[in-house]
Amino acid sequence: MKIDIAISTCPNDTYIFGAMLTEQIKSEHKFVPFMDDVQVLNRMAIKNSSDILKVSYGVVPQILDNYKILRTGGALGFGCGPLVISKENRDISSLKRIAIPGVNTSAFRFFKMFFGEDFHFIQLRFDKIMPAVISGEVDAGVVIHEGRFVYQQMGLSKLCDLGEMYEDKFKSPIPLGCIVISKSILSEAEKITYTIRKSIEFAENNYDLVLPFIRENAMELDDDVIRQHVELYVNQYSVDVSPAIPALCKFLDTDESVFV
Repeated sequence: MKIDIAISTCPNDTYIFGAMLTEQIKSEHKFVPFMDDVQVLNRMAIKNSSDILKVSYGVVPQILDNYKILRTGGALGFGCGPLVISKENRDISSLKRIAIPGVNTSAFRFFKMFFGEDFHFIQLRFDKIMPAVISGEVDAGVVIHEGRFVYQQMGLSKLCDLGEMYEDKFKSPIPLGCIVISKSILSEAEKITYTIRKSIEFAENNYDLVLPFIRENAMELDDDVIRQHVELYVNQYSVDVSPAIPALCKFLDTDESVFV
């Protein structure tokens, strides 16, 4: 059975899905991959454009008519949230123009939760945010993915850690991204969940074999940064998010039936 799957180019996604997308593990499904920035994937999900997608938890309430959340493959954890960065230390309240990775991202939802919306937000692809801060196009940026590890190398300062603020407020892991499956193929959910978990297991035991696929798609090619990224964003919740579901339901304002 052919199944369309849309994931981001970030190392945590390519690590998790690398073995299955490069056919280093067996599956009765033929996965047809599409890879892009998470905000593109969020818009695809809103349009019901793929069988399986990686999306931000922030967009989930808008897509539940067509999708359910798989219990594996996502990004959830502690100490891994988005940062607000600028060229110099300053109060958030003094900012005017802020670059964000998308209006449907979890990162933007966190920012609004703590600082409101009385700013001029500029949507940029996640890897364009730090250059925009450096050039002065924006006063600050909300950075995700590899940005967390390299902002200091680019001479930027951290104004706040939105993930840390979320953890302090909710005492639960930070909900960043999840894998959703179309209701039209729910009958395949159990088998696909199994395949994703086997893909993670393969990557854990054969990192060198999935690293070329990760490198091929990564925005930041430094192997140490890639490894840091994987170690931070791939964890027990990537294998099985079940222990965090009660807290996620509060964040999403829904019930456990949205998970499969």
